[in-house]
Amino acid sequence: MNKLTGTSALSRREKKKEKLASAKFMATPGINPDVEPTKITTVATRRNVTTGTSPVPMRLTENDKAELTLWLDELQSISGKKITTAKLVRGLIHMRSKINDKKLIEAIKDAS
Repeated sequence: MNKLTGTSALSRREKKKEKLASAKFMATPGINPDVEPTKITTVATRRNVTTGTSPVPMRLTENDKAELTLWLDELQSISGKKITTAKLVRGLIHMRSKINDKKLIEAIKDAS
């Protein structure tokens, strides 16, 4: 009997593994500068994380705390989302250019 010539399933698998390994090696962005890194995830990147920042205390009278709580409850019922004091302040900062400064200063004087 003479030996069969050709490729076996085992040799085909080994060749395929070698080919895939060399393709992965060449497609690695750090190794091959011609290849741009690709993002394979659908998870969004984290925006502005403030976990490293210490919280800013807010001293309010009991009446002001109650008014703030009522305002937050109203906003939550309108939006359907949880709104905290920090989110409210960030929203006010965001719309700062739309707020009338003179009226704001008068309101601050009246509240003090």
